[in-house]
Amino acid sequence: MVNWWSISIKTKIQNQFFFYYLFLAVIPLLALSYYSYHTIKTDAQKELVNTISFDMRQSQSSLDDLYRRFQKYMDILSNSTTFYSFVLSAQNDIKQGKFQHAKYIGTMSLDPQIKSLFATDDIISAAMVVIDGRVVYSYKSFVSVTNDFKNNPVITSTQASPTLRWFSNQFTPFGVFEGKYSIITKNIFNIMGNNPSESLCQIILLVKQKTMNDLVNDQLRFPDSIVRVMDTDNTIIAGNDHTFSISDQRIASMTQKLPINQNTDNISYIDNFFALKNISNVTNWRIVQLSPSKHVTQSSSAIILFSTILVFVLLLLMFLFSFFISKEILLPVKRLANAMKKVGEMNIKMTVVPNSKNELSEIANGFNQMVERIDNLFRHTIEIERQKRKSEIDMLKYQINPHFLYNTINSIRFSAMKHQDETTANMLVTLSRLLRNTLSHPNNVIALREEMLNIQDYIRLQQLRYDNQLNVEYQIEEHTSHLLVPHMILQPIVENAILHGLNQNLNTGVKSSIILSSVLMNKTTLILSVHDNGIGITSSILEKLLDHESSFASDSLRIGFVNIHKRIRLQYGEPYGIEIESEAGSFTDVKIILPVLNDVENTDTHFISEGGTNGK
Repeated sequence: MVNWWSISIKTKIQNQFFFYYLFLAVIPLLALSYYSYHTIKTDAQKELVNTISFDMRQSQSSLDDLYRRFQKYMDILSNSTTFYSFVLSAQNDIKQGKFQHAKYIGTMSLDPQIKSLFATDDIISAAMVVIDGRVVYSYKSFVSVTNDFKNNPVITSTQASPTLRWFSNQFTPFGVFEGKYSIITKNIFNIMGNNPSESLCQIILLVKQKTMNDLVNDQLRFPDSIVRVMDTDNTIIAGNDHTFSISDQRIASMTQKLPINQNTDNISYIDNFFALKNISNVTNWRIVQLSPSKHVTQSSSAIILFSTILVFVLLLLMFLFSFFISKEILLPVKRLANAMKKVGEMNIKMTVVPNSKNELSEIANGFNQMVERIDNLFRHTIEIERQKRKSEIDMLKYQINPHFLYNTINSIRFSAMKHQDETTANMLVTLSRLLRNTLSHPNNVIALREEMLNIQDYIRLQQLRYDNQLNVEYQIEEHTSHLLVPHMILQPIVENAILHGLNQNLNTGVKSSIILSSVLMNKTTLILSVHDNGIGITSSILEKLLDHESSFASDSLRIGFVNIHKRIRLQYGEPYGIEIESEAGSFTDVKIILPVLNDVENTDTHFISEGGTNGK
């Protein structure tokens, strides 16, 4: 019977229906979903651009205002007569080594002016006036005049600069201020003296870096965005802390990929970030904001989820509709097609059970009747073939028996000439038992243990003939003794070994030996071996020994091998039969290769499946 649940419900008709449904329903739905997704995504991207642009303008405006304010502070001080007079006086004191006096004058002269100038500015953390590396005035944080900053990189790099200079992210600047600061410097020149290019002093302002970063962070409406303000040397002026594992080097690399002329109306997509850049007209600083792409995709995720659910529901409905159609029409046709395919593969036990009362049921009944007739014809053909092969095997078997009887009678004759009384009687008893077991066995196969009893009787006769000059060793594995082998399969091989391989040694009184063994290989193949230490077989004879059509002088040697080999091939097919290995003057080893058979029924089955096809 067919297990219908193992047959796939899908048929070619169902596949066609599925594709029609796909093109008419699912694909238009997917196209509509994609259009909705694209529209929502575009609107979300525009909204993101507007938001980022506004935030950037606000941050840039705050930084520009700060820059202008510091520029204004520097201009007020540099144009102040009080400040100018103090600097000249302090410069003379320093040349004379009067550092403390210069500090005192600075505190008395500049402190009121500086405090009134910076009183309302909480951003400035400290201010210094430096002359020749000495701090002659400090605001908010006391710095000793004994500290020499003459070789400080900030001082040396700005001594000749006429513009405002900005140094960001300075750790513990001047070795005095703990923390991270931005340093703003302005060099004051001797514009009222004879040498306008002479640098009189430097004004230095310090702002905590966190204060600078807060100016940027306070304007953000996307807290997970990354903002960096960089000067023309790609030095970060300000920025925000972020939760992404992304380095400042990578941020700088990403910003370099942005178009040079990008404005706040254009946005770029780089490494899963939407990036926007703007350049200040006041400071020439670049401000860059990187916002994760999820701000755009989140707004369109709802339409994706809805489309996915709807497509799944439509496919489910299509599957259910297809199932109901197939139950009444398509599935019976599929069953019948599969059954025909199995019959074509020689599985003639296939039947189709009708599950409805229509034309398909009549077709199924006709198919079952056809299969039953084919099965009967097949069995009849097998039985005829089996009888034919059995007859051929019997003919070969009876061809062996006269040859065997002739040699046995000769053995008794030779023994009678040499012995009298008990020896001859024992040989006759052994011979009668051997003939009874040979001629009265009802089956073509016999257990290996029984075959070994028969061959022992035959060998005992040969040992008596040759005055026990023949030594025989049995190496039969215990787990092979119950296996079935063709009847009288060993006697012709042992007979050839004695008459053709060992006869010369036995007649001259030389001890000779035969080894009978059995080996089970891979649990599927039984190998019986007959090994003798006789004169061996030359290679020219060995090549033609199993050739049924060839003929040579030693025909008596060939007949036993050819008959046994043909008998095995007829009964079991390839690759079973006889293999012979020999070396002239040394040994001969004959291997009988058989299938592993446990009972007579298994033997018949093997004959039908193997011998019936391969043996032709």
